[in-house]
Amino acid sequence: MIWIEPPMMVVNEPDRRPSVLHIFKVYYPDLFGGTLTVIRDICAGLKDTFSAAVLVCSRSGGERQIVVNDVAVERVRSFGDVLSLPAAPTYPWRLWRRIADHDLLALHAPFPLADLVFALGLGGTRPLVVHWHADIVSHAALRFLVEPLMRRTLRRASAIIVSDPVLIEATPLLQEFADKCHAVSFGVDVAKYDRPATQTDDINTRGRLVLACGRLVPYKGFDVLVRSAHARNFEVWIVGEGRERDNLERLIRDYGLQDRVRLLGSVSESERVKLLRIADVFVMPSVTNAETFGLAQLEAMAASRPIVNTALDTGVPHVARDGLEAITVPPGDATALADAIETLINDPERRRRMGQAARHRAITKYSNTAFKEGVETVYRKVVTEEAAAKGAGSPAPGPRSQTAGFVGAIQIAAALAWSDVRHRYVRSLLGPFWMSIQMAIMVAVLGSVIGHLSNASAVARLPMLAASLTAWTFLNSVVLDATTALQGSASLIKDRALPPVIFLLQCTFRQALFAAHNAVVPLILWLALTPRDLGGAIVALPGLVLFVACTMALSLVLGALATRYRDIKPIIESSLTLAFLASPIIWTPEMIDRGSTVMRLNPLTHLFAIWRDPLASGHVAMTSLAYVLACLAALTVAATVTIAHLRKAAFWI
Repeated sequence: MIWIEPPMMVVNEPDRRPSVLHIFKVYYPDLFGGTLTVIRDICAGLKDTFSAAVLVCSRSGGERQIVVNDVAVERVRSFGDVLSLPAAPTYPWRLWRRIADHDLLALHAPFPLADLVFALGLGGTRPLVVHWHADIVSHAALRFLVEPLMRRTLRRASAIIVSDPVLIEATPLLQEFADKCHAVSFGVDVAKYDRPATQTDDINTRGRLVLACGRLVPYKGFDVLVRSAHARNFEVWIVGEGRERDNLERLIRDYGLQDRVRLLGSVSESERVKLLRIADVFVMPSVTNAETFGLAQLEAMAASRPIVNTALDTGVPHVARDGLEAITVPPGDATALADAIETLINDPERRRRMGQAARHRAITKYSNTAFKEGVETVYRKVVTEEAAAKGAGSPAPGPRSQTAGFVGAIQIAAALAWSDVRHRYVRSLLGPFWMSIQMAIMVAVLGSVIGHLSNASAVARLPMLAASLTAWTFLNSVVLDATTALQGSASLIKDRALPPVIFLLQCTFRQALFAAHNAVVPLILWLALTPRDLGGAIVALPGLVLFVACTMALSLVLGALATRYRDIKPIIESSLTLAFLASPIIWTPEMIDRGSTVMRLNPLTHLFAIWRDPLASGHVAMTSLAYVLACLAALTVAATVTIAHLRKAAFWI
């Protein structure tokens, strides 16, 4: 771990400012919070030395490209949140496309959507700095899925910035990369909280106003603060918005505290400063280690407010220290919290003394200037080292070589697949279109049979049947191809001529070329038999991309397993046959019950629904989208682990 001392002098670039892309899940004006304030302060504080841009997710309408405080912000469309993660399937793609436009990447973690890009080795041409804001606490049960991605991101990073050294000691994942960690404490503009010259008394005349600020989310512990006000004699004002508002309002009514506890919602920054000036006590009642620093309590310290905080294993009790600037109580203990508040409410002199100590600590320990210079030092060091490495012609570090290797593997796999298809039909009159003819015959036969089994028109059913069979043939062929791909390339793998992953990726590209030829059949039927509405086809494209991504990830995992364990291949073949018969691929909606347990739990039901439903009705069910995104996340983690173990493929063969 490295503690950053502010530099004595900052030297500006003579030519142009290096550009930084800040990567996070949300930004102003969609939400207000501590991490967003940090990003805003970094962009504003370094504007003379680094140009900044922000890439985030957004479920609000309006412009995708906006400007916030002179910073360009791109908002990628999100369909909501799933386990606190934006459902933004195109975000990894946009991030990958934006990487080359910037000199430095600044990831504000945790953010698994971005980890997915870096863990797959994409974007290795630019240095990465990770701002570690918190560990995954709220959904710790799912940590095993995302921790491998986070570990690969941290390994890929050139530097990791934390707000307090205690985070390294308390976070096992950070301990693995302690040599990369830099402690840069957050800062606050103390002058903004100066009281007007006409106001000489630091103590509110009523002496019983308690203020708390933050997003209304469970880990903030505002429910504990509400319960602490029961049968006490102080008022509580809570600033902020979030999904817990309804629960807090219900709790306030249940305890009959409507006259003493108020939820003020979101307020402007100037209004929040005024509230901090008139408050008697500031409370940070957070209950989990998701609260790593507590920027809100630092702002209250700048306003000379005494603090009541909780004894978390993070930087929170280190910023405002027990007995000096704060009274620290056990997290989740409403009685202890109420006693601490009343201790300060009943002792104006102690409030004044602790408030002065808090402001002095904010000025001397947590100035905005020190924060800005600390971050700038890390950024400049990383950019300079990257430029020096390129100038000297030295190879990039290991993770970046893996990045280049993975991108190169994709290019080689695509080239091999194209060459394979060309040579396979070198003397054929029709080439791969023989498969198109076979597909047309199969569609005609099955369409006729299904027409006799159901009340639906056989002709009207043909376009969707053809599209479903084309997609199924692609998925089935990719998986079966992958189960023998490594054995078929045994000599090249043993000689270390090419990485094994290339031969698994080749299966996807080869079958994609065949699928493109087969797609002629549903396209012709669609043009001939259905109204030419392009809206549904456009909506279906993201679902089709997810379908292909899931197929590729599944082929990587099953291909490796079938090579390592030879009994797996016949099991896969039998399972695919059963899956075809038990899934709504050829059956019409009238012939199946999509609400049955088998259909609801069958991944293929949702995998086909996310692109077929838009073609049929113009929209897709959110349950199917969430199911597929969850499957894709699990498959991506499994594929990442698989790629790491493919180095042993020569021994498996």
